Amino acid sequence: MPRNIVSFTTAVTTSMSLLLPQPLFAQERPRDIIIAQDAKKEVTKEDILRARQRAEEARQQQQHSKKRENEAKRQEVTKEDIAKARKRAKEAKEAEKAEKAEKAEKAEKAEKKSNKDKQRKHQHKKRDADKHRADHDQRNHDRHKDHKTAQQRKKTGHERDSRGKPAKAIAFSKTDLAKRRSDNMGGLDRVFRHELSGGLTRDRLACKSGGVYPCGKNDLLLSPRGVVLEQGPNGGLHLASAADQIYRVNQEGELIGRDGRREKSRAASEAARETRAANAAALNDQGNQRRRHREERIAREDRRSSSEDFRTALRDANRRKADTDKDDDDNDLAKALLLGLGAVAVGSMLNNNRQVALSTPDRVVVTRPDGSQEVIKDETALLREPGSTVTTEEFDDGSSRTIVTRTDGSKVVTIRDADLRVLRRTLVSADGRTTRLIDETQPVPPVDTATLPAPAPVTEWGANMDEAALRAALQRESGIDRRFTLGQIRNIPEVRALVAPIDMDAITFATGSAALSPDQAQGLADLGRVITDSIRQNPNEIFMIEGHTDTVGPNEMNLALSDRRAETVALALTEYFDVPPENLVVQGYGEAFPKIRADGDIRANRRASVRRITDLLQVSDDEQAI
Repeated sequence: MPRNIVSFTTAVTTSMSLLLPQPLFAQERPRDIIIAQDAKKEVTKEDILRARQRAEEARQQQQHSKKRENEAKRQEVTKEDIAKARKRAKEAKEAEKAEKAEKAEKAEKAEKKSNKDKQRKHQHKKRDADKHRADHDQRNHDRHKDHKTAQQRKKTGHERDSRGKPAKAIAFSKTDLAKRRSDNMGGLDRVFRHELSGGLTRDRLACKSGGVYPCGKNDLLLSPRGVVLEQGPNGGLHLASAADQIYRVNQEGELIGRDGRREKSRAASEAARETRAANAAALNDQGNQRRRHREERIAREDRRSSSEDFRTALRDANRRKADTDKDDDDNDLAKALLLGLGAVAVGSMLNNNRQVALSTPDRVVVTRPDGSQEVIKDETALLREPGSTVTTEEFDDGSSRTIVTRTDGSKVVTIRDADLRVLRRTLVSADGRTTRLIDETQPVPPVDTATLPAPAPVTEWGANMDEAALRAALQRESGIDRRFTLGQIRNIPEVRALVAPIDMDAITFATGSAALSPDQAQGLADLGRVITDSIRQNPNEIFMIEGHTDTVGPNEMNLALSDRRAETVALALTEYFDVPPENLVVQGYGEAFPKIRADGDIRANRRASVRRITDLLQVSDDEQAI
């Protein structure tokens, strides 16, 4: 800037300051005021600097505190997340462990089932081989015996009957009718000709009507093996018609019963269609549904012997009519169980539209809408041995649980529905081990009888069958993979025929009787030993004893009588040979399946038979529930 301009500015500024009014204190102490103002200016700067510094420190401290707070929050969130993550990992690990355990359990069950199937197949093969070997040995034995008998008769030059007189030889008819029947029934023809080659004589024939040879002129004859014969015009014999035959012959040359051709009853049809699992309050063990509890001690006089008949004769059975004015609920089987089955009045209507046809203290026979009949009984009667304690729990739905406690501490638990049908039977040994014997609580597929295998051959247990042959016949397999309920086995003839029935020829009953003499009971020795040995090797074995009658008497009486006879045979096996009664079931069939198809008083039809149904019977793998 030019010097003259600066000088002019200074002069002007000085002049202006002289002209303006001055404050009094400035006039009085101008120097002190200036010093104070300067000092004030200096203090303010320091304070500002300090204030700024303090503000900066406070801001930094606030930021640091906020940072620490955020860091603490982040650390807290991180710990919570870690805890959650650890929890999730633990749960996943436990789930994985449980899944592995479940897979391992399933694999173990599958392996066990596979091993059981393999073992069963191996047993099937072994038993089939044993059966074929036993059958082969038996046929050779019979053939050798027949040949020896024929040679002996040829050697003596004549044959004699049972009275020591010369026996009449049997000539085979050579008529056209005889030839046609031999061609049409080649199997039966071969069986009869084999009997002829073994030296069969007329005195060994029987009358199909039940009489003793010689028979009437128009009566049919029966060979020892069951071939039905007719007498020809010249005294010769030939096969009777197919409708009159009792047996047919399968491809192996074995005699097969013709019962499978019968018309199905309603009970068989219902059993074939049944697929649902049984259900009852007694199965669920719900104490709040329990209605009544009874306990009794069985004394010796309470137990019927196999040599004794039932106290109530069937002809004296309760035949009082039902009171139509009374409520039907008074006639239900649950109350009948409390009062004794004889309390059910004849004519009473039970569930499923069944009408009581006969009522005794031990059995009730009911008629279904289709006219077929069934017998209802106490399935625990065989288990009531002297010295045992019987505890029965009854539930609101009519089902019941019966626990038979024996003197050795073992128990047999039987659960039944309102119709007294056995749903489950379990043996609990004294050491706590359980064995499931019967279990109707699993769903089953329906039964198509057209797809079932051919019936097993009928085996007659006679003098020529030793214990080994009897064992092989009873152990013969069914040849089918599926299993059935006890009701299906009892009610469907085609299912029942899958296992070999053993006819007890040595056991027959007097007319109207269900008692066995001690001598006849001793004739069951081989059977008792075979069954006892089988149960000792496999505690799950189940044998069904069947009873039959002739056609004398009403159907309902015959049905009850046949069921009583089956119980008597089972009782004799228990009394004389210590067969466990829990491994036996009994069933009567009345006059429905005669051995000799003829009406009247025929002792051969008043018989009993036995089947091993273990391989047919469905049993759950769950051994925990009782």
